[in-house]
Amino acid sequence: MSQYLTLRKAKVTKKHYENFPVATLLFPKALRDATTILYSFARNADDIADEGNLTKNERKKLLKEIEININSIKHQKKIQAPFFRDLDKVINQYSLDIKLFERFMSAFKQDVEKKTYRNFDDLINYCNKAACPAGEMILSLFDAHNKKNVSYSNSLCQALALIGMTQDIYEDLLKGRVYIPSREMNKFKLKESDIKIKSFNHNWKMFKISWLKKIELLLNKGRPLGENVKGRLKLQIKILIAGAELLVSRLKKEDCDWFVNPPKISNFDWITLLFKTIINKK
Repeated sequence: MSQYLTLRKAKVTKKHYENFPVATLLFPKALRDATTILYSFARNADDIADEGNLTKNERKKLLKEIEININSIKHQKKIQAPFFRDLDKVINQYSLDIKLFERFMSAFKQDVEKKTYRNFDDLINYCNKAACPAGEMILSLFDAHNKKNVSYSNSLCQALALIGMTQDIYEDLLKGRVYIPSREMNKFKLKESDIKIKSFNHNWKMFKISWLKKIELLLNKGRPLGENVKGRLKLQIKILIAGAELLVSRLKKEDCDWFVNPPKISNFDWITLLFKTIINKK
């Protein structure tokens, strides 16, 4: 029996939303369960900030309630909500830095208020709050959290976040959000109206080359993490990088229309990547 009262519900959340494998069977059960709780926290808060038909004030109110619970954990106050009791267990058992959760919350609140980004650095700063804490949490779970690994992990998380944004350009526009920085939009003469009518024209194809180079650079900067960790985490990181590379290669294809049919990775793809990674394991 699990030590986490809300684990079953958290597993449903993970299964429904997962794009990249998070708490896979590669992890030992204890770490797999802890990762699932962490993922559920991030996913549920992100949904409040970004999904459904809630008003801006309703989103801010619900996020404030989460912040109150995080603050209670930080100051070791009594916690009533079962899920946050579970989260408290994970944080204390694995000595997770509460600042990682505060960075997540800062990103979720930013999602409510901010819909566009000025330049690439502005977007990366957002990724540092919205994606990078997840990588640091995983490193902490595996007792692999150090300055060098965090630097590699941040690059990988930034790349994965940008890939996700690329896949969701059309869906994000429906929510009133454009992650492609304004400077890039102006440089390549890209228009929001192109996205609305799903016109992946010549300008977007030229932008595609530049944008994917940025993502590949980040992947290459993060690649050494796979050699810097051990055991199951090493295998997981290498599979994650292979999955990211597969998506980038599909996004690159001449006939890949990001608005109409952005590429995904199937379960079969992940199984194939797993076997290839094991075979090529050094």
